[in-house]
Amino acid sequence: MSFRALLFDMDGVVIDTHQSVTTFWLDLAQQYQVTLTDDDFAKHIYGCPLNQTLDICFPKLTADERKAIHRHMVDYESNLAYDEVPGVSALLRALRQAGFPVALVTSGEPHKVEAVLSQLNIENVFSTIVTAVDIQHGKPDPEGYLLAAKRLAQAPENCVVFEDSTAGITAGYSAGAFCVGLDSWGNRAALQRAGAAHIIPNFADVRLERNGKDNLTLQLDNTKMLNLIL
Repeated sequence: MSFRALLFDMDGVVIDTHQSVTTFWLDLAQQYQVTLTDDDFAKHIYGCPLNQTLDICFPKLTADERKAIHRHMVDYESNLAYDEVPGVSALLRALRQAGFPVALVTSGEPHKVEAVLSQLNIENVFSTIVTAVDIQHGKPDPEGYLLAAKRLAQAPENCVVFEDSTAGITAGYSAGAFCVGLDSWGNRAALQRAGAAHIIPNFADVRLERNGKDNLTLQLDNTKMLNLIL
C-alpha cells in the first residue's frame, strides 16, 4: 500500500493525556452533578471538541456556565506538563527532514496546540494544523481529516490517519483514509470495530527509511509496512 500524507491526532497520539482528560471531565461531572459513563467517554469525550461534549453530556448548562468551563479548560491545559507518546517526536522530525507531508488534526484549541508543540520542541514539523476552531463538526465527523487532506492537496484515500480514540478512528475511516490505531489504554477491540486497519502501542518501534529517491518505507512493526511516496 502506498500513501502520500500522514495525519496525526494530538491527544493520545502525540501526547499522553488520557489521564488528564479523564480527570478534567470527572471533576467537572462531580461539580455539576452529571453522571458520565464509559460509553460517554468513548463516544463523546475522548477525541471530541469541548463544545460538542458539553452539548451532549452537559445539556443543561447556562451560557455563563459554558463560558466558565471554557476558561477553566484553557487554564487547566495551559498549565499541564505534556509527555510525548514514545517515539513520536523523533518520527515527526524524520518525516519533516524527508520532506513528507504531515498534518496535525486535533479537537483541541490553538492554545493547547501551541503549548504542546513548544514543550515537545516540534513547532515546525507539521505541514498544516487543523484545530477545533477550523471546523464546524468535530470527530467522529470526518470534516477535520477531509480539511487536512484538502490543505495537503491529497485525496483522503492517499492518507494515513493515526488515532487513539474510537471517535477519531471513525472520523478517519469515514473520510476514506487508512487508519492506524494506538492502543495505549486497552481499547484495541473498539478501535478495530471503528475501522482501524492496524494497531500499534506507540511509535517507539516505528521506523522510517528512504527507499529510493521518491519513496520512503514506514515500518510500523514486524508485521506491517507502509510505502510513502514523496
